Amino acid sequence: MIADNLRSIEARIREAALRVGREAEEIKVAAAAKGQGRAKIVEAINAGIKIIGHNYVQEALSEKPDPMGGGVSYHMIGHLQKNKAVKAVELFDVIETVDNRDLAAVLNRRVGEMHRTMGVMIQVNVGEEPQKSGTSPPEAEGLAAAIRELPNLRLMGLMTMPPFFDQPERARPFFAALRELRDAMMKSGLLTSEMGELSMGMTGDFEVAIEEGATLVRIGTALFGPR
Repeated sequence: MIADNLRSIEARIREAALRVGREAEEIKVAAAAKGQGRAKIVEAINAGIKIIGHNYVQEALSEKPDPMGGGVSYHMIGHLQKNKAVKAVELFDVIETVDNRDLAAVLNRRVGEMHRTMGVMIQVNVGEEPQKSGTSPPEAEGLAAAIRELPNLRLMGLMTMPPFFDQPERARPFFAALRELRDAMMKSGLLTSEMGELSMGMTGDFEVAIEEGATLVRIGTALFGPR
């Protein structure tokens, strides 16, 4: 079932990319594994998924499969508290949800102690919703500059979770806003061409996100089915 779902998702990605003159190969799929369990995660990897996204450190700890090879990367896609940072560094290859300098500093220190580097993205609260994590768009530039000073972190780009809408088109302005912020930061030199990732879009709106420049979409229900 998951393999069939992935083929359907890939076809939708190709169609969305074609509509705006992009190459489908530019877009990666992260399997949003919240609540799915280890067996489904392994099935997704066997179907060809290369990125597994987890919302919670504890869930990743209990569900992460034994090393399977094949270049699978594990991303933290949920809010990360500083007191969970030490364990997160052991579990994940990329933290997509860095939203403040203190968290970045803790990650940098712990990663350094492990003699490695770690990819990170800046989570931007484009809707400026008080109940959601993420730095505000005006503060993202300063956070990017701070992260670039940390030797053990590799800034990869920006991530967002826009307000929820039943109609995907209503999310479009928020995806466009993240792309415009990324582009402005690249123009000013705050981001290099290697730091241009845009992680945005989920099951309900990923095609719109792709049309607005997403390079990484986080897909749960469309891949795994309902929890």
